[in-house]
Amino acid sequence: MRNLALSLLIVAAGVHAHALAADVQTRFHGQDEAEQAFWSELYASGGETLFCGQTFASDEGLAISAIYGVREIRQALRCTTTNQCAVQTPRYLNMVGDLHNLYPNEARLEEQRRNDRFGEVAGGSPAGECGLRSGFKLLEPPTSARGNVARALFHMHAEYDLPLPVALDVLQRWHREDPADQIERIRNDRIALLQGTRNRFIDDPAQAERLAKH
Repeated sequence: MRNLALSLLIVAAGVHAHALAADVQTRFHGQDEAEQAFWSELYASGGETLFCGQTFASDEGLAISAIYGVREIRQALRCTTTNQCAVQTPRYLNMVGDLHNLYPNEARLEEQRRNDRFGEVAGGSPAGECGLRSGFKLLEPPTSARGNVARALFHMHAEYDLPLPVALDVLQRWHREDPADQIERIRNDRIALLQGTRNRFIDDPAQAERLAKH
């Protein structure tokens, strides 16, 4: 873990130098732009998968996981296609292309997730692979990833005024129980250099406690 953090710091310095040499766009417009930058810049030197915490050097066997799913975003905006959503809500392309909302995951786990929403699974069902628990259309992330999920959802809520898809008190508890570590803070710095925005809930964890229920 310490070596990975050091590696990310070195790469972050390289990204910073690149940012000074060129105009960095403030947002990625759409999934295609974001996905290209995701592998070629954000995780160019590898990293760790969100759910299993497995280190990787290439994207083989991996998938990009949108924490606030595209389907959920469309439901919140009450639109059905990319064109319709983009015309109706100009910031839609920013939403689906926001790197703060995207994490690397094992492709097989992402396929199993499909359209499941994050939440707490009732009934005490046993944990599956990498600590994931699943219920009817629900997926409960492992303890080590709950804070990351919560802070990504908080970011999408605060940045784009999207409704929280999980109960606020649950997300606040996940945020407290799994605080941002050095890897997540470095990732936040790198995304800021790439797309010009930060996740405020990583920079100032207390902001999560000030969110009000709607």
